[in-house]
Amino acid sequence: MDTTTRVGARVANLRKRRGLTQAALAVRAFYSLDTVKKVEQGRIPPSAAFVGRVARALDVDPSHLYGVEDRSMAEESSAVQLANLRAAVDAWDDPRPEGPLLSLDAINRRLDAIARQVAGTKYADAAGELSPLLHHLYVLADRAGSDGEVARAALHDAYRLTATVAGRFRQADIAAVASERHIQLAPSTGDPLRVAISAFHRSSRYLGLGDYSGGLRVLERVQAHLAKPSAVATQVHLRNAVLSARAGRLDRADEYVVEARAMRRDGQADYRGIDASALNVDVHWCALPVEALDGTEAVRRGAEVQLAGTGKPERLGHHHIDQARAWLLHGDRRRCLDELNEARRVAPFNTRHHPSVHETIIALASADRRKTESLAGFAKWAGVAV
Repeated sequence: MDTTTRVGARVANLRKRRGLTQAALAVRAFYSLDTVKKVEQGRIPPSAAFVGRVARALDVDPSHLYGVEDRSMAEESSAVQLANLRAAVDAWDDPRPEGPLLSLDAINRRLDAIARQVAGTKYADAAGELSPLLHHLYVLADRAGSDGEVARAALHDAYRLTATVAGRFRQADIAAVASERHIQLAPSTGDPLRVAISAFHRSSRYLGLGDYSGGLRVLERVQAHLAKPSAVATQVHLRNAVLSARAGRLDRADEYVVEARAMRRDGQADYRGIDASALNVDVHWCALPVEALDGTEAVRRGAEVQLAGTGKPERLGHHHIDQARAWLLHGDRRRCLDELNEARRVAPFNTRHHPSVHETIIALASADRRKTESLAGFAKWAGVAV
């Protein structure tokens, strides 16, 4: 097994180059010395919180520790769609809609279909549909009055979907531009909740960079928009929960989940890409202890919930990835691999390219030198050398 591909190996190498001991890094990242040692040795998979906080302590982007290149996935199945999407995002001041200008009703129907594609992990298809739609929306968004506000609200959704799709393919340039656009556009849609939605998406950047307190501050500034129960309020509280857990405040994270449950509005999806479902709340609740490297509590929570939702493979896949890490921390390697295979079944694209999956596979192989055919087969499918 090529141990140099592990996050732990990259942490150790960079730590030594910075002239830091394991104890000094543990202090800087607010982790125990034992945790730093185990991650560096590959005995436990690093949580996203660990990677984020250690990356900040070492003054690097978390992607450096994961060994992920921004454009490393563009060639697989989506090069043409992503090239067209990049061009469409850049054409905001020179739109060239194909055919007669679409009505807002037609555009909203297409956006609904694209949102379903994204929820179903069909990202390449969504990229292909978004490109021509943006050209029509640029024209309509320039209109005055209520029609212009409705068009800008639709463009706000299109930009958010674009940022999500680009992020799944690690196209940081497209995602960054689309994100800045929807943040700037939100106040001109006539809907204050869209300002909160943009803040929710903006916090993703802080989450990825390991700046958890910064992400919490971004969301704190929009709390005035979230006093009433809504799907948006639920989603924001769930993001607050993740940020708090990664900041080491699991008790506060659990409080946010309680608030999210209280804010839920059954049967109402107020905005595209906003998920206030019971499934999403349960997935977050089960995931929080994993961020604190408490596998036993995460496994206990996983046993208490009954998750279903064939229309949400991304959420289900994420849950099984988290449960795989939980079972590994709990000491049950067989259940860990079972959860990885279930994640692969429901969300193959996300599972194959998830950094935590790669680290979990490596930790599994390190813990058991008698690698099973199942583990070897999964590792080969995910592109991990064990």
